Amino acid sequence: MSTAGTITFLIGLAAVLFGAWGIHTKMGRSRFDEMAGIIPYSAWYLGIGLIALAVVLWIVIAVRK
Repeated sequence: MSTAGTITFLIGLAAVLFGAWGIHTKMGRSRFDEMAGIIPYSAWYLGIGLIALAVVLWIVIAVRK
């Protein structure tokens, strides 16, 4: 695995975990209420995108080897 893919995956995983906490837990929902609720939703989707990017990076590197 490449370093760039691993770092991208870990950042994406952290963003997804933060988003899940902000969206699905009582404490997270109370912390990010009303308009601030866009922060965990944005982190959730950004994390999903970064994880997908990491998978693409790993596939490209595997094909090139």
